[in-house]
Amino acid sequence: MRRLITGLLLGAALCFSSAAWSADKPKDKGQESPKIEELISKGEYQKAVDLAKKFIEAKQITEGLYIDMGIAYQKMKDYPNAIASYEEAVKLNPLGTAALMNEASCYQEQNNLPKLAETLKRVVDIDPTKEDVRYALAVLYDKQDKVEDALAQYEEIYKTNPGFKNVAYAVGVIYYGKDQYDKAEPYFEKAAAINPQDDQVLLAQGQNFLKGKKFDKAIPALKAFLDVTKNENYKPAITGTVAALYMKQAEAIMAPVKDSKDKAAVAKADSAAKESYGNALVYFDKLLVLRPNSEIALEGKANALIMMDKAQDALPVLKQYLQVSKSDTEKKKVSDLIKQIEASGRKK
Repeated sequence: MRRLITGLLLGAALCFSSAAWSADKPKDKGQESPKIEELISKGEYQKAVDLAKKFIEAKQITEGLYIDMGIAYQKMKDYPNAIASYEEAVKLNPLGTAALMNEASCYQEQNNLPKLAETLKRVVDIDPTKEDVRYALAVLYDKQDKVEDALAQYEEIYKTNPGFKNVAYAVGVIYYGKDQYDKAEPYFEKAAAINPQDDQVLLAQGQNFLKGKKFDKAIPALKAFLDVTKNENYKPAITGTVAALYMKQAEAIMAPVKDSKDKAAVAKADSAAKESYGNALVYFDKLLVLRPNSEIALEGKANALIMMDKAQDALPVLKQYLQVSKSDTEKKKVSDLIKQIEASGRKK
């Protein structure tokens, strides 16, 4: 799941465009900027650089001038000079983020993820309110397997804006990857509340409950996943898992009264257990729709029927199991069971 989140989030988080960078304006643009920007808009990048240099020689230096010169260099793919120009702009306005955002775009264009992360970190250190940048930084750390650094950035966003993008899911996945299922639980819960139709979130939540051995909680999450997912590849496995969880639930209900002489308690537990077996039966049938010859589904359905005191109904299921099973040992056990059920039926 760790690989899954990195792949899904990285593309969305790092789609920085020139429009995104333009949201940060230099503090001081100066009178020279319109002329240089006009040349850039016309695609005359070298002329823009030459004009910027003339202003620098005339000591007409501003943050905006160096940013414009950096943009012109960047358009020509001259990244070293572009970055150097942006850094000159930073010197003139250390608390500004416009030059750094442009510098980050240089590293993105070069696919230099370590330097991109380093530059985005400088941005959020200056302006902690930039949630989009912090989110991109967290995803970059995740991509570089700097899990603790990623977690720190995600949680900074979560503190003030838990509904921001996929941050709740991202934190949950990190804790899941660290086998800290209890810590992951509230984040997945929040993610599911924000995106109740997101099958990936619901599946992650269900898996987290399974790993944490909270089987009763896993059932509704996985059922919700099945209700919304369009991924046919996952449906059989998750349907079978839900059926098995209901079987396990029934066993857990009966365990405390196994040796009890309290008839009322036993009867109550037996009724609740049969309800769980009935739910398991529903999902074994759904699995058989998807996989008509599934040995797991046939065996599970037969067992559920037997536990519901419907052994005769289990006979055709067990006979179908005999036809599809490839295990001689299992076929022998099932054959013996069929004989017992048939003999019991004749006695009645």
